[in-house]
Amino acid sequence: MNLRRSTSSLHSLNIFYKADVVVFCEGGTSLGYQQAISMTQNDGTLDSLYWESVINAFYNNKIYHVKSVGNKNTLKLIAEDVKNNNIKSISICMDSDYDRVLGKQYGGPRVVYTMGYSWENDVMSFPVLENLFQSLAGNGASGTAAFNDFRQRTSLLASWLQRWTEIDISCCARGKLALFDRQRPLSVIDMNDPPKPNHAMLAQRLLTIGYKRGPKRVVAVKPQEVTEVCFGKLISRALFHAFKAALKIIKVKAPDYEIFMRLAISETIKGARSGMLPNLFSHLDNQKTAFS
Repeated sequence: MNLRRSTSSLHSLNIFYKADVVVFCEGGTSLGYQQAISMTQNDGTLDSLYWESVINAFYNNKIYHVKSVGNKNTLKLIAEDVKNNNIKSISICMDSDYDRVLGKQYGGPRVVYTMGYSWENDVMSFPVLENLFQSLAGNGASGTAAFNDFRQRTSLLASWLQRWTEIDISCCARGKLALFDRQRPLSVIDMNDPPKPNHAMLAQRLLTIGYKRGPKRVVAVKPQEVTEVCFGKLISRALFHAFKAALKIIKVKAPDYEIFMRLAISETIKGARSGMLPNLFSHLDNQKTAFS
């Protein structure tokens, strides 16, 4: 039996953190319900950084404390109690995963979803990556050529991943084992230059799930939608390696993955505020009441 603490803890949690609103999100160590709502500090994840950045840019009329709990099921339990008890001092930020494309989002007045599969997808747009590339490589002809090389690598990767993404969505929609390994995101990617799906490994994993050619398609995904819809950690890590390979052409050393993602978060927030990313801005703006 899963014992859960009284929701009185949720009512007073913001007082412990000296905040108006406590914001729960994914990332970091996976916590159960009782651990998640305990009065402890366990922050500093990239997930919490992303949501802190969003809040500071768009919803900074209150004092917020962002807490990672690493477990979407735990977030749903918290969201359920917040909704049922009309708690105004708690907000919940969730990765969309495939919920949005399947029309299965968990409803709740205090719940915020990412636009793409996860926040990683939301910070991997071409305008953001181009700005990051220019900041590292400069605006010269060689840097422009190298970025065009990166764009070509990314387009190829997206076209190769299109069918596999549709299959992964179908498997997840049917409650099957996911095609893309959530614990080892790059295990199905051939990291030779350029990065591409390991088709043989994916086909073998599909057989393990119980399909020869894949289940019936549930959602059609266009090549240009792959970077938004596909499993976020796979996309962000594969694009990082393509980005690094393109910089290597002009003998520029790329930052490590975590710094790369921190820079992408910062650049994404700037882009959303400046009008460079109107779809993301609109998505975030439409959910602002969840932070009120």
